[in-house]
Amino acid sequence: MLFNNTSLQIFPYHAFHVLEAYVYMVGIFYNQIRIQMKQHNFLFIFVLWLCLPLCTLAQSDRNTIFKVAVGDMEYTPKQGKETVGSVLGTISKAVLLGTVTTQKDNYAGSVKASVLSGFGKVRRFHAIEGEFKDGEIKEDTHAFYVTGTINNISTTTELFTPADKSIKPYNVFKAQIEVAVHVKDVHDDHIVDTHTFYVNNNDLSWVKTEDKAMNEALIILSSKVAKRYNKLYPLTASIVEPGDVKKDKQKDVYIDLGRKDGAVEGMKLTVYSIKTIAGKEAQKELGTVKIEEVMGDDVSMCKVKSGAKEIKKALEDGLKVIVTSSN
Repeated sequence: MLFNNTSLQIFPYHAFHVLEAYVYMVGIFYNQIRIQMKQHNFLFIFVLWLCLPLCTLAQSDRNTIFKVAVGDMEYTPKQGKETVGSVLGTISKAVLLGTVTTQKDNYAGSVKASVLSGFGKVRRFHAIEGEFKDGEIKEDTHAFYVTGTINNISTTTELFTPADKSIKPYNVFKAQIEVAVHVKDVHDDHIVDTHTFYVNNNDLSWVKTEDKAMNEALIILSSKVAKRYNKLYPLTASIVEPGDVKKDKQKDVYIDLGRKDGAVEGMKLTVYSIKTIAGKEAQKELGTVKIEEVMGDDVSMCKVKSGAKEIKKALEDGLKVIVTSSN
């Protein structure tokens, strides 16, 4: 199904659905004209000229930029109830293994900065720190605000004994972060997304200093934030023109995604065909492409990396074929 609960957050207006259907019909007409009149370059260029403004308009709506204000990140570390047993257990572990975990509340500001950095890496987000200015958010502005709760910022140190007996044992460190992030719509305050991000021992290697351990954890936190919201709010485009074909395989395609949308060379995209089944739109994954050249504000050439046969057949059959950015 093309429009699930997540994508409804991306396409909030009914008008776009009407426009999408209209562009779909024009796309089929254009594709048939291209096949029948391939040898008549003038007509081909004329039809392409007629279709591009509609494709550009639809693509612009699909890839709306959201303003995002990252606000308060309250630090509320989980405090377990200490008992005689837990205290003795901690002491025993420290004595036997040399392992000690301590909270690092002085890094709370760095955790918030890392979350902000992650939102700043989301292709369709324009992130700022703090609050929006008075009058900045209009009725038709797409905007979110973000709050959060930092539940854990800690480091674990352990005594490491090298195999080489000539080297004295030394301390090594890992860091742990847990932060719950809440994304809300500025217009009606409804929750768009809530997610808890964890950076734990499985994400990290032991390092020799506490600062390095924490810095590595902050980098991973930022990348996890960016990955999640790039997945929830992908760039979406249509294949507007098949490129070269070799035997029964599609070698490259042209999409209506370009410089103004943040397209860059090397960006990977997943290809889907869309068709109607029992009045519902269903999508089928066909393969992947990679942007080889950004050719303008709203057009790029992509090399087909997988699913070349399936993509070629879908285009020849006149199916609607879209691409969405990968993480």
